[in-house]
Amino acid sequence: MSTVYLDPIDVCGCGDEGYLTTRTVPVDLIHGVGQVHKVPVYHCRSSLCPEYTLPLEVSRRLDELAEDMEAKQLLETGFSWPGEEEKTQPQSQIPHIQSKTVASSNSLVQAFTLQFAHREYEDVRVILVVPGVAVFFQSTSDEAEHYLLRFEPEARQQGFWFSLFKFYRDDSSLNLISVLEDGSGEYMKELGVLVLEEVDDSLIDEFGEILL
Repeated sequence: MSTVYLDPIDVCGCGDEGYLTTRTVPVDLIHGVGQVHKVPVYHCRSSLCPEYTLPLEVSRRLDELAEDMEAKQLLETGFSWPGEEEKTQPQSQIPHIQSKTVASSNSLVQAFTLQFAHREYEDVRVILVVPGVAVFFQSTSDEAEHYLLRFEPEARQQGFWFSLFKFYRDDSSLNLISVLEDGSGEYMKELGVLVLEEVDDSLIDEFGEILL
């Protein structure tokens, strides 16, 4: 069974609009209270909100994982769909875009990138979202200054990881997809590697508060 498609936006447990993200969810087991990590949930993105909503397909899968945890006497496990396998084949630092299209099949990463559409921070605004692959930002004070948040499906660490790059695009005719393919932006510099759960806070630290 392949990864189930989940809608990018639904309702948070608090009643506000919820965006697809992941978190650790407790589960009741015969031998105690267990934890399932990296569970897809809908959350409003407020750091003060403890509520969330489980998609129906995820709730059903949690029941299956709980049964497996009880059979194996486990108290912790990571969320996965049946038959899902991690891809760990290494690639070059900035691989060709064709290798990135595999990310589009991952509904969680696709939904996470889509939530950036039309977003503006104090210092940058989003100018292009490639669903499941990357988000491009442009500085509001220097039109040549750009940033690239790129999904890294080949990362060997547990979870979903993104790289954040800074580059300059003095020539407005330079295609942003070419930057994604071969790093053709000037002075391409990697600013950091972030796990999905850290991306929102890290972007606020880097670019200021979200305006839109």
